[in-house]
Amino acid sequence: MTTMQSELEALRYRLERLEAEAAVTKVILSYGIAADAGMASVAGALWLEEGTYDWDATGAPHVGSEGVEAMLAGDAHQRLLAQGVAHVAGPPLLDVDGERARAVTYSLIMRREEGRSYLWRVSAVRWDLERTHETWRVRRRTNRLLDATAAGSELLASTLHEMMHER
Repeated sequence: MTTMQSELEALRYRLERLEAEAAVTKVILSYGIAADAGMASVAGALWLEEGTYDWDATGAPHVGSEGVEAMLAGDAHQRLLAQGVAHVAGPPLLDVDGERARAVTYSLIMRREEGRSYLWRVSAVRWDLERTHETWRVRRRTNRLLDATAAGSELLASTLHEMMHER
C-alpha cells in the first residue's frame, strides 16, 4: 500500500468515525426533544425492539419501542407535558466501536410550576447503542439519579472506566 493509499484509508476511517459520532449524538439529543414535543412514537422509535430503558433503580425497565412510547403516552408524562417540562441532555462523551457505541451524559429535567421553571431532576445516563443498517438505535439506556444514593456517580464512574480501559 502506498503512502497516499494509507493516508486515504486513515481519512476514510476518521470520517466514518465522525459520522457515527454525529449520528449517535443525534439519537441521544432527539429523545428529550421528541418527549417534550409530545411525539411519543418518534421517541420510542429510537429504541431497538428488544432494547430497554432502565430509568429507575427500583422499577421495571421499559422494553422496546412500544414500552418507551407507552411510558411517554402515559398519564404521568402527559401531566408533565401539560404543566411544562424540558428534558435536557448534556453533551455526550462517546465511544464508538464499529457497529456499537456507548455514551455517558447528564440528564436535566426542568419543570414549570406557578409561573416559574426549575431544575427538578439530575441524572447520570449511560447509553448503549447499535447500528442496524445505517440507523443507530438504543440497545439500553440506564438512568440513575445523582443524589445521596451514589447510584448516579457509580454509573458515571463505571462507564468512564470502561471507556478509558477497553481500548
